[in-house]
Amino acid sequence: MGGQHDSGWGGMGTAWSITGTLAAGILVWGGVGVVLDRWLDLRWLFLPIGMVIGVSASIYMVYLKYGKDT
Repeated sequence: MGGQHDSGWGGMGTAWSITGTLAAGILVWGGVGVVLDRWLDLRWLFLPIGMVIGVSASIYMVYLKYGKDT
């Protein structure tokens, strides 16, 4: 009945996965916001909107993968 979570470092992979998912969401959707800002010749309008969408979507993805009871 030994598993990955038996050692003190067992949850480290999960923690890094969650951190990576959150960072990727912010970076990807923030990047989409920057592209839209440059394409539409606006200044800092879509960057924060994209970052908020990214963090919201990332939190939801983390919830679906790790927080939801099976």
